[in-house]
Amino acid sequence: MRRPIALGSLALTALVVSGLAGLGAARPASAQDRTLTYAQSVAVTAMDTAGASIGTVYPAGYEGMFLVYDNLVRFNDKMQIEPQLATEWSTSPDGLTWSFKLRRGVSFQDGSPVNADAVVFHIERQIDPKGNSANRPLWDPIASVKRIDDATVAITTHKPYAALLATLAHGSGGVVSPEGVRKHGDTFKLHPVGAGPYMVEKWDVGSEVVLKRFDGYWGGRASFARIVLRHVPDPATRVAMLQSGQADVISAVPVESVGQFEGVARVEVMARPALRTFGFGLNLNRKVFQDVRVRRAFNHAVDRDALIKAIFRGYATPIDSPLSPFTAGYAPVGSYDFNPSKAQQLLAEAGWKPGPDGILHKGDEALELTVLTPQGMLPKDVEVTQVFQGFLRKIGVKATINKVEPAAFWDYLRVPPDKLAWDMVLFGFNPSNGDGGYHLTSLFASNPSRAERPKVWNFTWYESPKVDGLLAEADRTVDPTKRKPLLVEAAKVVWNDAPYVWLYAENVIIAKKKELRGVEVSPVIFTLLRNATP
Repeated sequence: MRRPIALGSLALTALVVSGLAGLGAARPASAQDRTLTYAQSVAVTAMDTAGASIGTVYPAGYEGMFLVYDNLVRFNDKMQIEPQLATEWSTSPDGLTWSFKLRRGVSFQDGSPVNADAVVFHIERQIDPKGNSANRPLWDPIASVKRIDDATVAITTHKPYAALLATLAHGSGGVVSPEGVRKHGDTFKLHPVGAGPYMVEKWDVGSEVVLKRFDGYWGGRASFARIVLRHVPDPATRVAMLQSGQADVISAVPVESVGQFEGVARVEVMARPALRTFGFGLNLNRKVFQDVRVRRAFNHAVDRDALIKAIFRGYATPIDSPLSPFTAGYAPVGSYDFNPSKAQQLLAEAGWKPGPDGILHKGDEALELTVLTPQGMLPKDVEVTQVFQGFLRKIGVKATINKVEPAAFWDYLRVPPDKLAWDMVLFGFNPSNGDGGYHLTSLFASNPSRAERPKVWNFTWYESPKVDGLLAEADRTVDPTKRKPLLVEAAKVVWNDAPYVWLYAENVIIAKKKELRGVEVSPVIFTLLRNATP
């Protein structure tokens, strides 16, 4: 069996606060009949591993999917790869073919066998761009998959692909029942069938999913008879549910609510550094941002420490790379100190001079820009944008905020460059396979055509042949000790080119009943409940 493979040097710390004397009494049920209720900030609306719906399930749907499905391999809480449905694996000398031995005697929740044919069906479904338009950077590197025998499959990639195991451990890597897909067709997203420890019992879409224990699970009997995933969008209501005993775990605890749990006895607040990094993307199609001095000036205008203290009460980390410190391939690559004087100097060198109204001008052009933010989708999104607006005003830049509803936000980003209706935009990217190559490629690899929307998330339309070359070479390099320097160099070039105003990496904060054990908070911002015990 392969040893766990470290994908990032995690040094996760947990903030544990005892609290809450007023917790409700435990349910009068035997341990084997207990129900765990998880109050989620986002609704579970689909649980298919492929297709367009997977883009709508973040993060709540993935949290459900990790209960319903098993993957070939999984991440542990340190973002190391461990066996799951595959017990061992090996690679060919040329690095193109990976052979996986499957766990024997495993069944899906519909009774059909988890065997090589099922895994081939799953992989072929994931790599088909017509049927699965989502997560293409993860699955496009795979050329084919074939059955070797009933308990062995071979996956072949177009070129050596270092992040294959991370892809297989991703939420979209959950192995689906072929019989379930054939039976339910397009509605499989609402009738998921996997090989995980829980299966769907009933589902009020957008409100509540009830999962029941799958007694045939290969890994042993799950501790709870049921897990209820309940959509509770209001933070105060989630906190009240935990206080009253109506919920056992709550997601997305606001930083201002953490103090409510201090000094009392039966709650544990868990704060984990996460992989998602935030910044303001700059529309590089705008002439003003085609001067790197302007982009760097904006970075020097922001006091990140003050922003984090004021808005997040310390529950975030200033970044020194496009990558989080907990992403595979990370190393510090630079810094932009808070220096308004330097920002003004750089702007002056770029030809921007103070006008009579205090706004910078270049000839007849005033430095007036729009900044786009979703409202209520990202942590403290509007507040962060307002603080950023204030920092810019102090160096002579007038920024007008455009707030949009979360459902409409993506339509402002996923368009050809001539359709972009903003100058700056607040954005956070989470490399949910834990891999820095995936993160950098998704945001900074050059788009193939300016006549079409960005291939992934490079909506700033950043281009760098050097970065493209480094990322391509990193993708071909399987040895992590040789791959990391390539990712670090790519990150350094991107950092210095400053297509973003770099900000912070978030912390994920949840709260649970203290006696509840086995709850994991993944750095990819998911709360994992499959190993939870009363």
